[in-house]
Amino acid sequence: MPTAPKWINDAVEKMVPSMMRTVKVENTVYLNPAIKRVCLKGNFSGLSFDPGYTISFRVNATDSRHYTVSYTNPSEGIIEFIAHIHGDAVGANYIAGLEPGNEEIKLTVLGSDRHYNPYVQKQLVFGDETSLGLMSGFLPLLKKNNHQFKFFVELDDDNRNIPSILGLENCTGFSKHDVFRDREKISELSIFKNEDWSGANVILTGNVTSIQNFKKVLKANNHRGKIYVKGYWLEGKKGL
Repeated sequence: MPTAPKWINDAVEKMVPSMMRTVKVENTVYLNPAIKRVCLKGNFSGLSFDPGYTISFRVNATDSRHYTVSYTNPSEGIIEFIAHIHGDAVGANYIAGLEPGNEEIKLTVLGSDRHYNPYVQKQLVFGDETSLGLMSGFLPLLKKNNHQFKFFVELDDDNRNIPSILGLENCTGFSKHDVFRDREKISELSIFKNEDWSGANVILTGNVTSIQNFKKVLKANNHRGKIYVKGYWLEGKKGL
């Protein structure tokens, strides 16, 4: 959750008004006590929501929280995102407090990192609970363009059924603090036993430690495809 002095956040809002949107909370759904899907309604004209498009809420004077858009319907002015709510923190409490009918919610549209390459047949997306929105946003495009794709997601035990609730296809779930904390276990994954996946487009998101381990094993196995990296959080670090 990025942190900056109040005057910097104030200045950003004044300097880039074109990136700001005022929205209404259309509806919310708790997929379980820790995973919340939020639907927002507003004017998103002039924006092209590519996969990985990120929005940011200023949750207090100094802190912001970023989420990846999981669904868009431009004609109806609708976007959705999926939040992982855990612990007693200002960001989690802000998202937990969003309820249908809330109006005058301000968000910043940050854009996309353009991880998607339509010309690569095989696509692998890795992450955790914080990556579920990204995966949900990618799925329709991957299917539409007839990609071969895999989702690898490490989850707390209480969240292991969330990918199926979201309809994520070709998704393999892993327990946290297991495979992706151990490089030897990562090297045993099926993609390293299939030469066809050595040129896949790989998108690594979520926990920084897991990302670093996965990337090092990919490099050690001479992965030929592009590797995109975007850490969403790191244990013990605020403001990532």
